[in-house]
Amino acid sequence: MVGQRSCVEEKMIKKMDALGNCDELDVKAAVMNRVMAIHDQQKTMGGEMTNLRDEREPFSETGDPVMQKQAKILPHPSKFRKRLLSGVSAAVLLGMLGFGALQLSGLGDLTEHGSQSTIDITQPPDGAITLVNSGGKAIVQTVHYNTPIPSTSPAIEKYLSLLATYKEQVLAHLNAGEMAAYYVNDTEFTKLAKGLGYGNQLQFAFSSPVYSNHQDFVKKLKGTGDFWPELPSILANGYEFEYATFKAAPPYWPIDKEYKEMLEQFQKKAKVDKTGQKLFIEKIAVNAIESAELTYHKGDQTIELSLNQSAYMGGISQVSILEGQTAEKWSMTGTGKEAVFIAASTEKGEQTWSSRNLLYWYDEASQTIRSLNDGLNESLTREQWQVIANSFIR
Repeated sequence: MVGQRSCVEEKMIKKMDALGNCDELDVKAAVMNRVMAIHDQQKTMGGEMTNLRDEREPFSETGDPVMQKQAKILPHPSKFRKRLLSGVSAAVLLGMLGFGALQLSGLGDLTEHGSQSTIDITQPPDGAITLVNSGGKAIVQTVHYNTPIPSTSPAIEKYLSLLATYKEQVLAHLNAGEMAAYYVNDTEFTKLAKGLGYGNQLQFAFSSPVYSNHQDFVKKLKGTGDFWPELPSILANGYEFEYATFKAAPPYWPIDKEYKEMLEQFQKKAKVDKTGQKLFIEKIAVNAIESAELTYHKGDQTIELSLNQSAYMGGISQVSILEGQTAEKWSMTGTGKEAVFIAASTEKGEQTWSSRNLLYWYDEASQTIRSLNDGLNESLTREQWQVIANSFIR
């Protein structure tokens, strides 16, 4: 997004509201984000199991009769947890219909890392694009997907409202950078959850810290999980790092043994409680980062980006192209790297509400697929995206 600068605190209020909207490689989940935002576990991921220690110490009471808090942060032996990608089998269709190629140059000078500013762009007639590794194996492939119209109901709205209320209560007890697991023991909430087919699940809340120093932010990324720390401090067009934040990844998912154990323990506490307590909280350690939000500025203009990464686990990972979107393969002539650029739809209507610009690329050295987006309805220009591609893909 390009817009006028204001104070960091003011902009971060808006950023916190949108922080949870992180894209999967398959955009179907993002399309239904409003409904699937019922909890932070809306993305389907698996991965390395982590062990949960049994020792737990209660918080000292603070006078809130509904809150049960525990002061000890439970450490996780696993230092990192990668987000996994779903692999699918598909035939590679590239090269069969022929591509029309053109060459465009990015704006500005070379980045601080010395990447070239020239990008070769190809747009296949059928829109099918495949990214391959050095051995020629297909890693990422685009697929067309008809965007469903997101649905809602009074029950869904009420459920989301209650969930947001309880999450705010949890966040009020967290300092910046802290994370907690929590369980809601509310009759109305539970009834709505079961009626909607969601189930009363374990929830997670994270209070996102804000970093105004690039080195401090990179240091934090290096020390927390395995998130990519080599973020540029300056873009190729002269935009400089202003501030950044990140969202922690949930340590457990419903398929994990630790998730089930913690949920059962919360449920047992709720069952024997005689005080009418509705919210049970337990602080946990942050051991992985799910996404990063970055803001760059030049003068009073800003560029805001969301960065996500997923571990490549084999097969072919699909990237959805929604109705009205177009896709291109971008080849960085200076580095030999390739990316998929999906332009936001210019169409209007219910089925294009979630469209945004997206840039995907595969980093073979770390075996990860990374993506950048510029947020809903706040699209950067194509030329600006070429600058961003030269700055990030190296």
